[in-house]
Amino acid sequence: MMPLLDLHIHPSLKMYYLPYLRRSFHALVYTGTFWNPLSFQTQYLNLARSPEKVMIVSHYVIEQGFVRQGLSPLSRAISWAFAPRFYNKLRNADPWRTLIEQMDLLEEAVANTNRWLPRRAKRLKMVYRFADIAELEKNEIGLIHSVEGSHCFGYGLEPGQTLDEFWNQTEEKLAYLKSRGVCLITPAHFWENMFFPQLEGTEWVLKDVDGVPTRTRASTLAKMQAAEWQWGDPGKLSERFSRKLLEMGILLDLSHTQEHARWKVYDLCAEYKRPPVLSHVGARRFFDHEYNVSDEEIRRVHELGGIIGLILTRRWLVAPEHRDNDDGKGIDDLVDTMLYIRELTGDVACIGLGTDFDGLTYPFKDCPTPAQIGRISDRMRMYFSEAEIEAIFFGNARRALEQGWS
Repeated sequence: MMPLLDLHIHPSLKMYYLPYLRRSFHALVYTGTFWNPLSFQTQYLNLARSPEKVMIVSHYVIEQGFVRQGLSPLSRAISWAFAPRFYNKLRNADPWRTLIEQMDLLEEAVANTNRWLPRRAKRLKMVYRFADIAELEKNEIGLIHSVEGSHCFGYGLEPGQTLDEFWNQTEEKLAYLKSRGVCLITPAHFWENMFFPQLEGTEWVLKDVDGVPTRTRASTLAKMQAAEWQWGDPGKLSERFSRKLLEMGILLDLSHTQEHARWKVYDLCAEYKRPPVLSHVGARRFFDHEYNVSDEEIRRVHELGGIIGLILTRRWLVAPEHRDNDDGKGIDDLVDTMLYIRELTGDVACIGLGTDFDGLTYPFKDCPTPAQIGRISDRMRMYFSEAEIEAIFFGNARRALEQGWS
């Protein structure tokens, strides 16, 4: 199988928040073709049958604002009724402490998983620097720490705290994350933060309104919040944060960031000669939403040597009106997006994959877990050379890490 360097995957999210997953990738949990937030797509049996070679593991601390306001009244009522202690813990959890606990959990889960494997089985191994990737054995899957959501550095100024004091505190935390081997940070996510303006990322679906299929936000369970401020706001730290990451050699992932701010970062990446990353998005050509990248952005990312990780869910790859009454299969849509980017840029140099497995997205029915990723490369062989497939699956992401994680 063609080895994959997965730009965005979430095993620690499930292992941390689901109490029946015991600090190990060994689990026998549903991972079928239907959306289920309680599933565990990245359990060991799926990874062992997959081409996953290096996984950039995204640690996501669920935002307090999202828990308190983003969850719908129905979701909050269910949470209070069936899991009041757990829900109250989410409402009040310290984001920095939770992030460190997730990182510790991942490292412990790697050790616990390997402890119960036969000698010749595929094994997991933490990767803490770029050079470690080349040292992975044939039967080893590398896992790298990354962070989704800069709210983990603090939701805002503490009483009496100045912006400069908050920034000094942030610099200390960034130095700690660098020492732990974090390769990438996604500053924006679902809710407000001090660093990057996030877009409104609630998914869209078609609903029947008076007999007419109408594009509607899928907000039955939750909705996201768009930032009302822009890059350059004097009360925020967008440019300072970006420059610091680029200086330190931590990749900047612009997924979930408003488009005007993405363009500011492209210019900074050019200044620092670092590649921009969008780890799990689609193309606006097929779904016109700010979350997805426009043709102009694709060309700019390509020019800068960056990478666009295509997400494995039709909810971002395909516009809602083209998903109605479909069979849920998405590999052809994924390949169509790859073909479009190749046509637009002249090659495949900026294309990668960010599966977002275990990130609560709706999976492809023809690739619901890592175990089926080989079907993607099989389909790609109809249109791409082996060298192009290797670049999309591994080489392009490896290049971005080499240039941006130092």
